[in-house]
Amino acid sequence: MKDKNQQGNVLIYALLTIAAILSTTIVISNFVMSTIKQAGSISNAQAAFYAGESGIEKALYSIRKNDLIPDDGDCNVALDCELEVDDQTVSELSLDLAKNQTVQFDLFNPDNNNDPLGVESVGLTWSSTGTWLEVTYVAWDSATTIKWFSWDPAMKAEDLNVQKMLYNGGSAIINSFSGNKNYRVRVKALYGDVDDLEIKLFSLDNKHGQQLVFPNYLNIKTTGSFRDANQSLSAQMPRYAPVLGLFDYVLFSEEALEK
Repeated sequence: MKDKNQQGNVLIYALLTIAAILSTTIVISNFVMSTIKQAGSISNAQAAFYAGESGIEKALYSIRKNDLIPDDGDCNVALDCELEVDDQTVSELSLDLAKNQTVQFDLFNPDNNNDPLGVESVGLTWSSTGTWLEVTYVAWDSATTIKWFSWDPAMKAEDLNVQKMLYNGGSAIINSFSGNKNYRVRVKALYGDVDDLEIKLFSLDNKHGQQLVFPNYLNIKTTGSFRDANQSLSAQMPRYAPVLGLFDYVLFSEEALEK
């Protein structure tokens, strides 16, 4: 009987050992399969990201180099990518400006100079109270022909085409805009960095009325796909390349200029 009991114990130990080995094998196999699937998902996600990035780069090249806004749909790249371009969704500009850096925004309809946007005030807020903002804008009448006034020493400062103002304190409201005119505006950080700058447009003075969208600011969105992975990317940019402040100059003429 003793020999039979020993044989029975050995059999139980053998079964337990086999069960333990089998359980360990299953756990390791599941871990390896999970790792392989995760690596595959990461690889697919990277490929989808590169597809979306390629679409963004293609759109930026088309806008800046060819002066063409691409149509919604295919990104026209070798990878699987969908494109959306919208110029009516940017309702505020949020950014940081380094010292002496500028941001430009255009308040006019490039396809119809007779169609003013109705902007009466611009609101600015920022968190760096120790710095200043320099706001410069150029104004022209909404008409088929753009006419720049001849220089007249008797002209009042507020009637000049070019205006430049300084603001500090973390917030500012500019009420010198007219809803019947077109503008190109530039904001520059002076004496230090400007953090959390927000710029908004309004249809009435003192930031009242309707909040308006930035007309020539594009919101570009792409969705890259690869197998079961999708990656969405977005970018905001002005429709036209900003004018560098390094080359500021003024032309004086005794005669009116028409274009």
